[in-house]
Amino acid sequence: MSKQSQKNESAFACPSTLCGAVCCLFVCATIAFIAYLVVSQPPVPSRRLWTPVVVETNGNQTTILGETRQLEFWTPSARTKDYLHQEGGEVSTSEQWQVIPNDDAVLQFGTLLRSNVNVLGYRRVEVWGQGRTAFKTGWWWTMNVFTNYSGVDLAHDYQSFWKASQPLFVEVIDNRGSE
Repeated sequence: MSKQSQKNESAFACPSTLCGAVCCLFVCATIAFIAYLVVSQPPVPSRRLWTPVVVETNGNQTTILGETRQLEFWTPSARTKDYLHQEGGEVSTSEQWQVIPNDDAVLQFGTLLRSNVNVLGYRRVEVWGQGRTAFKTGWWWTMNVFTNYSGVDLAHDYQSFWKASQPLFVEVIDNRGSE
């Protein structure tokens, strides 16, 4: 090969290698920049799911109970026994814990819940419904608690009091985050 053609080949090789290196550097820089943007963004605070407020008679609104949550769950009522599964004219053994003669046990359970300083209060309403069990009636509770009282704490109190053998279904609604 002549010296002239070798010179031309090396002249063409050098710019393409340089062009490839510049392209590679550009792609790497773009990836690094995008990664920086993703990593450097501050996390978006979670939105509040509910906000407890007090509205005064003059219309002023005050937010109360900042770091709290609501726990919602079911308990039996005195009328639950009328809806339970019968075996040989008797309520089945697995549902026997739901048979209460009157709502005194429900009142005692409310007192037990309020004895915990992390429980701010509760309300309960009579409900009819069906989930994983047969259609029946009972009480639906909504508790306001501080965030250091969890569904696990509630389940422990519930199962100890009611002697329930099934898992407890709890709806948890947090009041943490930003407005």
